[in-house]
Amino acid sequence: MLRLALFVLSAASLAFADKMSWVPCDAGLTAFSPSSVVLTPDPPVIGSPATFVISGDIGNELQGGSVDMTVSFSGLPIYSSSSDLCTKTTCPVPAGPISLTIVQLLPPIAPPGDYGLQVVARGPDGSELACVNVAFSLVLPSARSAAAAGQEAGAQVAVVDGAAGQEAGRKQRMGSRQVA
Repeated sequence: MLRLALFVLSAASLAFADKMSWVPCDAGLTAFSPSSVVLTPDPPVIGSPATFVISGDIGNELQGGSVDMTVSFSGLPIYSSSSDLCTKTTCPVPAGPISLTIVQLLPPIAPPGDYGLQVVARGPDGSELACVNVAFSLVLPSARSAAAAGQEAGAQVAVVDGAAGQEAGRKQRMGSRQVA
C-alpha cells in the first residue's frame, strides 16, 4: 500500500510541475531577436539530459562570441558556464534565422523543484547580444514514469491492494530504473 501511495504522490508531483516558460531579458538589444525556446523533455527529469533549443534571428553576421549560462534554484545561482559560440553553431554566423542547441545532463543529486536558466549570447568583444530567461521544473524519474503510466491508464488512478498492488509497484520500480 505504501508503494501505491508513493506512485500516486509521484504522479501528482508531475501533474503540478510547471511547464517551461521564457521571456527575453534584453530590452532594447536588437542583435538577436528570440522567437522561441523549446525544452525537451518538459518537464526535464533529474539524472537525464535536457535539451534547450533557442531560435531567433540575427541582425548582422557574427564572427564569434560566447554563450553564458546561469542556473538558479529558488532564486539562488547554483551553476554557471561559458562556452564558445562556435561550438554551438557554425561560425561565422550569417545574418538571419538561427537555432542554438544546449544539451545539459541534469545531475542525479539535483532536487526536484522550480529552476531558472539565463542564457546570454555575447559578441567577440564581450558585448551582450541577447539574453533569455527560462523558468522550468525538474521532476524525479519516478514522477515521470508515474505520469506516463497514468496517461496510459487514461489518467485514472485506482486503489488496488494485494498481489495486483505489489505487481503495480514492481512495474513502477522497474520503469524508474530504466530512465537514464
